[in-house]
Amino acid sequence: MINQLNGVTVLRFTKAFRSGGGIEQYLDDLDRTLLKRNKAHIIRTYLEKESTAGEAINTEIGQGRLVEIPLPFTVGMPTDSIYNMDKSGRLKTAQNAPRPGLFQIRNAAEKFRNIHKRHKVDLLIMHYLGTVDSLEIMEEAKKLTIPSIFINHFSNSYFNDPSINAQLCYCTGLAGVSGIGVPRRLKGAFCNLSDGIDMEVFNPAHAWPLEIGTDIPIIFYPARILRLKGQHDVIKAYAALRREGLLAKIVFAGRTDSAEYEEELRGLVSKDGLTDQVLFIGELNQERLRDWYGVSSMMAFPTYHHEGLGRILIEAQAMKVPVVAYRIGGTPEGIVHGKTGFLVRKGDLKSFADRLKELLTDGKKRKAMGEEGRMFVQKKFSLEAFADRHEQYYATILSHSRNVEHSELR
Repeated sequence: MINQLNGVTVLRFTKAFRSGGGIEQYLDDLDRTLLKRNKAHIIRTYLEKESTAGEAINTEIGQGRLVEIPLPFTVGMPTDSIYNMDKSGRLKTAQNAPRPGLFQIRNAAEKFRNIHKRHKVDLLIMHYLGTVDSLEIMEEAKKLTIPSIFINHFSNSYFNDPSINAQLCYCTGLAGVSGIGVPRRLKGAFCNLSDGIDMEVFNPAHAWPLEIGTDIPIIFYPARILRLKGQHDVIKAYAALRREGLLAKIVFAGRTDSAEYEEELRGLVSKDGLTDQVLFIGELNQERLRDWYGVSSMMAFPTYHHEGLGRILIEAQAMKVPVVAYRIGGTPEGIVHGKTGFLVRKGDLKSFADRLKELLTDGKKRKAMGEEGRMFVQKKFSLEAFADRHEQYYATILSHSRNVEHSELR
């Protein structure tokens, strides 16, 4: 598959920051691998506060070049409002659209035109859709006859959102990170690109020891501090287990996207008398994240967010850490239930606590699941297989678009 993108300029429009989340790491791993294999240019936009936005960052990688372009944004509605999630963790109906979006890129069409004028874009890849600015970009791409792909990073139920569905007509290609729950009307057009991680980075043999006691099990949860991620359920489940006499340490890592929610979590910890057992350690780089997986006994993933394929599922299993996760979105594609971890019905706190207890009290089972997990990830989610899928799909879309243009000329 290597070299299929030689000479191609790819533009990615994202609603992501430069670092700090699963999508950001997904994009960075993907682009670096593609550029090592192809003489290509990849241009990636990222969100940056207007007060700190600087110039584009050019980096030579492998055979090609990565150009990262900061885009200033305005802030719309709070995240919890956008997803209409109440404090009990229930997700209500999403808003109709085109939604303004939490982060709004100003003058999106003009920014797209300027990037194309400078770099001569061959392929546009949208990593979000259904917002006012995405509509502007897609309309402009159509005028310029630039083929486009939409990659959905969340649950495929998002394709039923009226605002997203209305903008699919602009797309030449349609893909996602999970094949679960693709609406029947889209199955013929959909490509499952899945995810991939660097198995050498996420290798237990490369983890450095941390200055933390490992005499009691560590329940790790690396995710943005946001109500949709369900950290409150980890605390509630562990509080029930603590009352039964079980002892563990909970470690929350990740960027704080809701200071109000973090304060609520800390209040819950204090109320349950768990202050000495719960740590908030903030955002981690990839190597530090690996080191924390290295000392963890299990990972909790009680997300209410409509995940596409939660990247931390793959990372944890690559590090031989079994996972207890809610069954939502594409998570069932990332776990072999009963072999590499456990899937629990969303919001079922008792079952969630029972599965944590099962792993806390059975070291032999934890070890066996860990070994199975690494083999599972090696087979299905390596970076090379990940890059192969993207290269082949991009080349197919470009070839199809050129054939259509040639046919129209004739």
